[in-house]
Amino acid sequence: MSITALTGTGQQTRSLNKNPRLFLNVMIWEFRRFCANQLFWFQALGLIGFLLLITWALHAPEHFSTGVIHGGSSESLSGFVAGTSAGGLLRTLPTVLIVLVLLLPFVTADGVTRDLQRRTHELLMTTALPTWAYVWGRYLAGLVMSLGLALLLLASILGMGGLLHLTVADYPLPQIGTVLLLWVGMVLPATILVSSFGFALSTLFPRLSTLVKVVILVAWIVGALVIPLGLGDNTTPPAWYVNWDPTSGITAHGLLPSYFINLDPTITSEAQLQQFLLSIENKMPDLAGWFVPHLLLAGFSLVLVLVVALAFKRFRDVLS
Repeated sequence: MSITALTGTGQQTRSLNKNPRLFLNVMIWEFRRFCANQLFWFQALGLIGFLLLITWALHAPEHFSTGVIHGGSSESLSGFVAGTSAGGLLRTLPTVLIVLVLLLPFVTADGVTRDLQRRTHELLMTTALPTWAYVWGRYLAGLVMSLGLALLLLASILGMGGLLHLTVADYPLPQIGTVLLLWVGMVLPATILVSSFGFALSTLFPRLSTLVKVVILVAWIVGALVIPLGLGDNTTPPAWYVNWDPTSGITAHGLLPSYFINLDPTITSEAQLQQFLLSIENKMPDLAGWFVPHLLLAGFSLVLVLVVALAFKRFRDVLS
């Protein structure tokens, strides 16, 4: 009878460990926590408002002017690069992405650490919830919310671009395919990467979760803003750096030369000038070299979370 009882208990444990409903229950519980968190929704609302403001402020990141001569008199012509075009986004998207990254670690990093710091993890020790369901459920719920914030960035670009097209003369309508391409190649991998690294490192080192967030934010600002500014316009970064830069700051720096504008001397009107600029700024960016590495970086971060889930010690006497 004892052997039968032990066998039955072992079978129940294995059944629980493989039960996907437990994993879904963790995600649902975490989603409920997000929905009840008013601060998160205020942050999301503030983010979309700020992103719309930035998109509007950077709607013409670069201006061009030239002079033409008509019948012995000179005339000055001016044009601009639209901020929501491919060329415009390469000039502004890495900077705008910093705003999103400032929020991401605070969305996902404390998924598991929060329980350890509040000592509520002790309640989980009394349940049959498997460790993999606990860790991955918390992580994926936070990742979904982070991707929702990334979608707000996409919506702000398309929405404000459409509004500018209706209200600003000669402002082109955003090319949805091009915008989606840059979003998938730059914003999506960055969102997954930052969310995964923040969650993984904070889960492994719960006492250092604040330091983890600060280090991620500082490193991102340096990579996306400080280093590109330090290189300047005349310095060509190494090809491997252009392709593997997770912040896309150097990636955009390396892609921008293909959008260099050499004004055509045959242009005689502002309409021709703006049409000429439009033909260059709306070119599809070259995907060779950088697109796949960015997706691989996101995939690597998912592997890191998998390793952390396997190494996570659900029962610990003290916080590490």
